[in-house]
Amino acid sequence: MKKTILLFAILVFFSFRNQAQMVTDFDGNVYDTIHIGTQVWLKQNLNVTHYQNGDPIPNVPDSAQWYNLTSGAYCNYDNDANNSNVYGRLYNWYAVNDPRSVAPFGWRVPTFEDWDTLQVFLDYDLVAGGKLKETGTSHWMFPNTGATNEYDFTALPGGQRADSIYSGTFSEITQQGYWWSSSEIDTVYPWGVNISYNSEGMTNWGASSRKSGFSIRLIKGADINSVDEINKNENFKISPNPAVDRIIITNAFNTKVHMEIFNLFGRLLMHQELNENQNKIDISSLASGMYVIKLSTGNWSIQRKLIKG
Repeated sequence: MKKTILLFAILVFFSFRNQAQMVTDFDGNVYDTIHIGTQVWLKQNLNVTHYQNGDPIPNVPDSAQWYNLTSGAYCNYDNDANNSNVYGRLYNWYAVNDPRSVAPFGWRVPTFEDWDTLQVFLDYDLVAGGKLKETGTSHWMFPNTGATNEYDFTALPGGQRADSIYSGTFSEITQQGYWWSSSEIDTVYPWGVNISYNSEGMTNWGASSRKSGFSIRLIKGADINSVDEINKNENFKISPNPAVDRIIITNAFNTKVHMEIFNLFGRLLMHQELNENQNKIDISSLASGMYVIKLSTGNWSIQRKLIKG
């Protein structure tokens, strides 16, 4: 009897743990997560077609139109959605930098420093790519040099879309993986990383413009810069802010709203339903620092910064 109970407890534990490791984007795509050193990453490339506030990310098949963009967009490799089912979608850097955020709350596009931290943990450039690549040649071209995937990152070669007005062509699927960072070298070139089929290395690069189409792999951690300004809604007011022991949220909608408070690592700390008019929220249990308040119904959500003094 004790063995049966123990076995049941173990099964429940692993079931809960596996469930807790899943992340869902706005479209309902589900991703696995993996721990590498002190970081938590998604195991798959991003495949979402909406920003986190529900606005669509435009799909731009035409090459000239893609080149002339100065705002966020995505495409499917060769304009074939079947490729995105395997490799994820390709995004320009304007989508990466859009304050509406391509990432589910609690996640973000990695910075240059995030990628660098990963490379250092993996013994840096010379072998980092091999340790991250999916093994075999189902998706990577032969010889897929040095691929061990020992940390289950399962990097895939999604290729790229060129930033040239004359071509705008797709290239290097099965040969190269390119991933954006959220960091910039200057006003023209962002940082990113590259992994190749014929090398076990991993390269930092900044030679491509914001108009290129590359993959996105998310890392855990709220992007506080994407919260607030774009989502301001005068139907809600939070005061005082900064606050010490309590806040008052004024809800001008004629409907109940769900409130959640997260820390900057995406951990849910408080939640409750808000009624119409004024709602007093006791935050005395929170430590001093910065938090994110998420207000939502079944149809929309907005996020605000909260500073606890």
